[in-house]
Amino acid sequence: MIYDLALENGTVCNGEELFPANVYIRDEVIELITERKMKFQARQSLDCSGLFLLPGFIDPHVHFDLFLGKYTSRDDFDSGSALALSGGVTTVIDFLDPVRTFEELKEAVQRRMRSSRVSRVDYAFHVTLAGNPEFTPQAIVEAAMNLGMPSIKVFTTYSGSGRRTDDGTLLDLLALSRSSGLVVLAHAENDEIILSRERELRKDREPTHRDLPHLRPAITELSEVVKLVLFSKNVDGQLYIVHVSSGDTVKAVSFMDTEWKNNTVLETCPQYLMLNNEALGGESGFLNTYCPPARSERERRLLVRGLLEGNIGSIGTDHCPFTTQDKRESFSSIPFGTGSLGLSFPVLNTLFDGDLAKVASLLSINPARLLGLYPERGTLAPGRVANIAVVDRDRLYNYSRSMFTRSDHSLFEGMSLKGEVVTTVMRGRTAFHENRVLLEAGSGRFVERNRISWGDTSAAE
Repeated sequence: MIYDLALENGTVCNGEELFPANVYIRDEVIELITERKMKFQARQSLDCSGLFLLPGFIDPHVHFDLFLGKYTSRDDFDSGSALALSGGVTTVIDFLDPVRTFEELKEAVQRRMRSSRVSRVDYAFHVTLAGNPEFTPQAIVEAAMNLGMPSIKVFTTYSGSGRRTDDGTLLDLLALSRSSGLVVLAHAENDEIILSRERELRKDREPTHRDLPHLRPAITELSEVVKLVLFSKNVDGQLYIVHVSSGDTVKAVSFMDTEWKNNTVLETCPQYLMLNNEALGGESGFLNTYCPPARSERERRLLVRGLLEGNIGSIGTDHCPFTTQDKRESFSSIPFGTGSLGLSFPVLNTLFDGDLAKVASLLSINPARLLGLYPERGTLAPGRVANIAVVDRDRLYNYSRSMFTRSDHSLFEGMSLKGEVVTTVMRGRTAFHENRVLLEAGSGRFVERNRISWGDTSAAE
């Protein structure tokens, strides 16, 4: 038998252990994992000596081609998927536009399916609600499941743009989530505090980007997250809190009881783990505008501690970059968002000092299990989809903005990092190698996700 691709002489990390091995792939699937001394013929072979093979990474939180009125996020499914491959990411989960009616849902699905046709990586979508929709919670849950999109995102803020969902609807969705095989995603910030502070400030002057820490303080996140954790526990729900920004939030949740992880997962992002809010006061502070905003250095360090202690269950990037010119706007018009897609591996590898089992859990296994992609994805084993990130665990370097993004800046520029993706295999094909993206646009496929039942697998393992 001749295999399509052989990855030989590397070290495999399946999330639990590391062992020297060769990996053989045929028809988009991992067919065989052998000892290094056992060699088989393949049409293409890559020598992975000194390198580590991890399950292809899953970014559960990206915003490609996101229309925000005057501006659209600069990375679409073409450039964004190329950037993803350069970072070992083989599957992304984006979002449908917020909807209130079934007609809007149908249109949102059609729009995202059209825009994603150029993707080089496989992709899925979260359904997103706009405020309190016309359909019942039961009806939207059934619709999401029928679409193969078993996750629904809600906002606890942004009432000004009609996106805030009230607590009653949110609680009803959580009550339906486990029995329906669905997860509720929540952007958790306290709307009343944010609106009150902005009203008071506007009595004196127009807000600027430097006011973000005052307008959206950590208590706006902490208070909503604690409330939602209690909601989820009360109805035995499945709740996934996106982009947790403050270590104080993680600390407060971890003090609640020992069972919160059965019903809630906390996600954070590279920008919150590595950046603080000091840059907002600098000359280019306007570039550091995203929501929730960066926190103090104390809170950042506390967030890292929460990650290392196992209280963070998943890593998304919330990738939504713009150009410098886009960001030169008044506070009311500035497009919030930044780019960090492709940085999850070096950031986590740096923070965990090369503990690849923990890295693989957070970037591959956990998001696959938590969001309906497991066992086909998220693990490196025979019979599974051949998505693999080949990494140099020990390379030290100063980060430079990727050539694949269409943004003209990176908040991580010059940052010292450890670990680099060398090769990415996507469904059995060499997709990224020697700093080149090798897959053509349109190689990706829409992935219908499975029913989700967390069981005892909820947070970081």
